[in-house]
This record gives sequence, structure tokens and C-alpha cells, in this order.
Amino acid sequence: MKILLLGSGGREHALADTLLRENTAIELLTAPGNPGIAELGRLVAIDPNDPKAVAAIAEQEQVDLVVVGPEAPLEAGVVDYLQQRGVPAFGPTMGAATVETSKADTKALMMAAGIPTAHAETHRDAAAAKDAVRARFGAPVVIKASGLAAGKGVIVCQSEAEAFDAIDRILDDRAFGDAGSECLVESFMTGEELSLFAVTDGYDVLPMIGAQDHKRLLDGDEGPNTGGMGAYTPVSFSTPSLVDDVTERVLLPTLHALRKRGTPFTGLLYAGLMLTPDGPRVVEFNCRFGDPETQAILPMLTSSLLDPMLAVARGARIGNMPAFTWRPGASVTTVVASSGYPDAPRKGMAITLPDFGDQVRVFHAGTSRDASGVLRTSGGRVFAVTALADTFRAAQQASREAAARIEFDGAIFRSDIGWREAARLA
Repeated sequence: MKILLLGSGGREHALADTLLRENTAIELLTAPGNPGIAELGRLVAIDPNDPKAVAAIAEQEQVDLVVVGPEAPLEAGVVDYLQQRGVPAFGPTMGAATVETSKADTKALMMAAGIPTAHAETHRDAAAAKDAVRARFGAPVVIKASGLAAGKGVIVCQSEAEAFDAIDRILDDRAFGDAGSECLVESFMTGEELSLFAVTDGYDVLPMIGAQDHKRLLDGDEGPNTGGMGAYTPVSFSTPSLVDDVTERVLLPTLHALRKRGTPFTGLLYAGLMLTPDGPRVVEFNCRFGDPETQAILPMLTSSLLDPMLAVARGARIGNMPAFTWRPGASVTTVVASSGYPDAPRKGMAITLPDFGDQVRVFHAGTSRDASGVLRTSGGRVFAVTALADTFRAAQQASREAAARIEFDGAIFRSDIGWREAARLA
């Protein structure tokens, strides 16, 4: 089995680690990869967002499966082109990927299909968006850039003044680039968030174990939104009955709506949920494995990931496949980031990385090696440190302590990943 994995972050390192642990005979190629993934397979120097380059290397290497990690290649139509060339690829087409790449389109789809979500309006004009806040939404309110913004285009505003500033940043200042050509003004929801992944063939789903991530930079959920500072699983309130409810009220209706509009979704559908007093509501969808939830979830998996992924990529149905199974205990992932993250992270810092053994897995997210082989920081989120243990508290402590042992100038991390779960258990 030869697999080409697209991407270079912690999510892709976790995917590579999981696939190789399942089947050590897999020959792994990664484009472009990172120093951690390089220990598991061969790095390929191509642009993962170039459909023709990806197809050329896939055909040259005669790969059996292409797994698309990040969202950008999906938006670029890599899966569409691979399908045209007859290369099995795990991930949605460009049209289906709009569940993530256009928050405006997806909000309209959900509202038309009756999928539970917050009320929202889409605006391209800043003055009209501000009028909506003033006349129909008030504060608190959520302002979102519609397009891809690396997890940073969502701004929770506690006052109208904050909302007006967020609208200006998105639409006028283009703080998130082309992702801010339009923005959503969305009703604020209260409750706890839950990330639920599901492998899907476009009709049926295989849900994964629920996880909760931490978007804010600082302890106590303070500071700016980031791509994610950590995650944990399982979440005690994510019961089988809740997952069944989300499957029936959110996942299956969404897949039906996407088929109906002519963009059937296959791959990994990620529902970001808010558990409100009125039940679960969709905060957003992603069209791929989440980061850093993947780094917490996949190490807990005890059944095959490859089998359903390969079935979906080959166009087979998964309705009769067995449900995923999970090890007992808990998994906690702490992200170690560079100072200045998320706005202006410092790069090029030399890294000292200890050996943690098998109970702690360190996934490279923003690292590179210089010409002399020194490991250095190359991104905002540098490592995702995942600890597995028989109890949540033991996993939380082990993850936190391991993160503290990673050394580079300006390293930062949250010490309270899973604090809500800790409070519930107390």
C-alpha cells in the first residue's frame, strides 16, 4: 500500500502516525511534510495546492490513495482533478468543500434545510453590516469572515463598538485577505462547544469520538482567537445518544442538502457544534480533519482508519462497515506555539526536543531543519503534545508537563487544556 499525504502540519503528522501504526507496511509519501513526518516516510517537494503537480506525482509513484489533510488543496480542486485521472483520493470536491470555504453559502444551505444553527446575515458592505448589528442583532454578536482564514476569522464581540471594529477589519482593512470579501453577522450562542468528526461516503456516516478544542490563546479562554491551542477527548457530555441526535439532525440532513444541490460530500465532515439550552446547533463545518482535535482523537483509535478512508476514496459505501472503536482513558493535546502567535509569530528559533517515549506523542506542526540539520521553528503553532492515560487528569498533567519540557526561545502554551472537563469531574 502506497499513500500520498498532502499537508505539513500537526494534523498530517497525526494522520501519518495513525496509518503507520495500523499498517507498518504502508509506504508513505508526503507533500510537503515536515521533519516529524520525515521520520515516517518520504517527503516530496511539490505544491500540494497544484492539482496537476499532485496528480503527476501520484501517477508517477503509482500511489493507491491520496489523503488530503488541509483545506487549501480542497478549495483548489485537487480532489476533482485526481478523480478525473482515476486516482483514489480521500476528501471532498471543490464544490462540496464550500461547507468550509464559504461560510455564507453554508449558512444559507443550513437555514434552507432546517439544520439547527444560529441566525445570520451575509454582507459585503460595512455600513449595511453595522446597520444589521444595530437594528437586528445587538451585542454580544459574532462577526465572521466568510472564506478561509486559518481558523482566525471568527470574532466574538461583546459590544456594538467591538462588532463595528470587527466589520471594518474584515471588509475594509481586509485583515483576512480574500476571506473577508464578505462577512457574516451572526447571533451569539451560549453553551459548550463540541467537535464531531465523521467519515462519510456522501450518504452514510461513521462518527468519531467527540472532542473539545480551545481557540483562545491564553489560560481561562482569554486573549485572541487562534487556530487552536489544544484539545482533549473524550468529552463527558458527548454521549452516544448525543452523537445519534447530531447524526440524525445535522450530519445526514447536511449530506442530503449537499447531494440535492449537486455537490455530494465524501471524505471527513467536521461539525463544530454549540450545545445550547435548545439542543445542539452548528457553529461551523469544516471539510477535513480538524487541527488540533485530530492529534487528540486519532491516538485513541483502536480500529482501522485506512479501511473506511480507502472505501470512500474508491467510491464504495460504508453503511455496513463497523463503527470506530476507542481505547479506554483519555487523551489531552497541548499546543506549543511561538511568541507573537497568532498575529506575528517568531520563526527560526532553535529547538531542544526531549525523547518522551510512547505515552506522549509530539506532533510537529511548524518546524523545519536548517542546512546544518538544526530543528527550528517555522510557524505559529510549533508542536502538538498529546498524552494518553487511564484518566483525564493523568493525561492532562502528562501533556502539560511534556509541553513544558520543549525548549525554544519564546515558547508559549496553555496550562489549562481541558479545564471545563476538569471542573465537571470535580
